[in-house]
Amino acid sequence: MTAKDGVDLLVGLGDGTVALLSLRANLSPPGVSSKPSIVASVQPEGVSETTRCTAVAWVPRSEAGTFVAAFNTGNIYVYKKAHLTGEGSGKFSLSLGSSSKAQAPAATITISGGGINDVAVAPDGRQLAAACRDGALRLVDLGTGTVVAGFSSYYGALLCCAFSPDGKYVAAGGEDDLVSVYGLAERYPVLHGEGHRSWVSRVAWDPWAGSEPGAGSRRGLSEQLVPATRIYRLGSAGQDCQLCLWDVQAPGEGDINSTAAMLAQLSMASGGMKRNGSVGSLAAGGPPGGGSAHDRKASLGKSNGICPSLPRADMFVIQPIMEHKIHVEPMSDLLFTEDAIFTVDHTGNIRVWLRPQPEAAAAGGPGAHAEH
Repeated sequence: MTAKDGVDLLVGLGDGTVALLSLRANLSPPGVSSKPSIVASVQPEGVSETTRCTAVAWVPRSEAGTFVAAFNTGNIYVYKKAHLTGEGSGKFSLSLGSSSKAQAPAATITISGGGINDVAVAPDGRQLAAACRDGALRLVDLGTGTVVAGFSSYYGALLCCAFSPDGKYVAAGGEDDLVSVYGLAERYPVLHGEGHRSWVSRVAWDPWAGSEPGAGSRRGLSEQLVPATRIYRLGSAGQDCQLCLWDVQAPGEGDINSTAAMLAQLSMASGGMKRNGSVGSLAAGGPPGGGSAHDRKASLGKSNGICPSLPRADMFVIQPIMEHKIHVEPMSDLLFTEDAIFTVDHTGNIRVWLRPQPEAAAAGGPGAHAEH
């Protein structure tokens, strides 16, 4: 996980160590060593042979370069880069095994749920999403360390999660083969994506694709867009070796309730499960199980804000706009950049898929790819 300036890199290891690497050497002139240097490494107290770091993430808009490290024990440690490296104090970097109090985490958050598989931090840096082994996505207030909301998967553990660029939604995937989108304002899963045939290893939002309210389509999105809505592009990588792309539609200002009510009625009339072609509306799901807002709040209150698992008949299900087997081995990671899509499999193979250029897209030509 790289910092916003792209100079520092966080790496979580299987022995519980978290390493902070400096990539400044990579900016050196040609002919100069570009090997990353270890600026600091930390290992929380009480780490055993079975403890491993499962996820690391920088906290946006934070002072002192704050980052979090999650472990399979259910603990999340909050560190400040400035404290570890001694920035501004004339000190040098710390190394593993140092007894300095500067290596102590600024905060420790413990989450029940059998361990954490992945974490994501909201763009405003106030909340953290944790994908847990017990199948729950838990939203944590980083200021207080308390769980404030979340939902339970249809089946099995959740393996990955990601905030939308505007922080309004969290996507998650796991052992139920589904891609679920949870609305922070709605406080329940607003839709589920069905397209993978095995576990979902990674979900990621594409901020360079999509459409703002009133804007035309971009990056090959459907031409039939509602001008008053925003279209989000979401990607998912699965252990079925497939890459899936999803277009999800957010309601426009002032028409959330009417849209949800209309589509909820259609959903009930058709037996509950709906398919909305390739574009799914984030207002279409309605309350879980079609219940009232009062029933939903009562249910959430009994489970510390965790929305219970939805029956399949109550899910709003969409299909991917694109699904393609792009690796021979199960996929493990996915990254969107402005010019390309990076995919990784369990053997370490990295493939780079260039986005179609405007002239290539007009001609219908596919994007090129390279493998490393």
